[in-house]
Amino acid sequence: MATYKGIQGYSVQKLADDPTAADAVGQLWYNSGTGKFKISTEGAGAWASGGDINTERTEPGGAGTQGAGLIFAGEPPNTGKTEKYDGTTWTEVNDLLTVRFAPGGGGTQTAAMCFGGWPAPSVASASETWNGTSWTEGNNILTSRGRAGASESGTTTAMLFFGGNDPTTTFALTETWNGTSWTETADLNTGRFFPFGVGTQTAALCSGGDPALAITEIWNGTSWTEVAGDLNTGRNKGGGCGSTTAGLVFGGLPAGTAVTEKWDGTSWTEVGDLASAVRENVGIGTSSLGLSAAGGPTPAVACEEWNDPVYTNKTVTVS
Repeated sequence: MATYKGIQGYSVQKLADDPTAADAVGQLWYNSGTGKFKISTEGAGAWASGGDINTERTEPGGAGTQGAGLIFAGEPPNTGKTEKYDGTTWTEVNDLLTVRFAPGGGGTQTAAMCFGGWPAPSVASASETWNGTSWTEGNNILTSRGRAGASESGTTTAMLFFGGNDPTTTFALTETWNGTSWTETADLNTGRFFPFGVGTQTAALCSGGDPALAITEIWNGTSWTEVAGDLNTGRNKGGGCGSTTAGLVFGGLPAGTAVTEKWDGTSWTEVGDLASAVRENVGIGTSSLGLSAAGGPTPAVACEEWNDPVYTNKTVTVS
């Protein structure tokens, strides 16, 4: 009878414990503790439950990564509450100075920004910076508005804010932040509010928006260009994260949805759904390690974590 060593040219490793699945993709080993042959596989991306936030809310802002996230603002009622995430648990920290919902936001857990928001116009121009401990008020955005897109991966010295609305107007406006002040720059080609916004100040993506748009535009640091890659499901009021070459959007309206789509720089592809349909949620992280937190229609505390790919150690069975 042929042996594995005879076929493959080497013997199977005997291990007391399984290795980390991501480090052992394609490998076969014998687990001496369980007496089973095992193999590690790589599968398509999927959502899994994360730790619940402390204050239920819809339409918060967010910043950071899957393992070090930050959320702030939201409603109802309108709130300035801020929470940070360590990959397992959310902890309440110091509140925003200006209570609001539907702001723009971005940065990291220790250096973030919150700007604009609703109710407009009373708070819609306020801009604040987070230093890891507390919020500090800075110079206002130039045009008061909320429900806009932002460069979620931007920094406290380089941020982008685009689209949005106030009680009477839908905007195509774009503003840039240099660490001190906001400057108006080139408009979106299609004015909209509640779009999905990801990327940085010099390379951002704006997709979707009210009313259930599918249009995608890319920012190159100077101007917006509409591209052929429309969303497969036109929508707004959802979460997004990532970059102009690897983006992720999930949830949204109309109707509230679990649909997740991934952007490869050219087109959108539908991937694994959220466990629960949601709208007015916030997105944090990357297209490989993403986070969806809060949302509606009933203000929620739920948090889901996106991992792509998913690595799994499996027992080898013989039939």
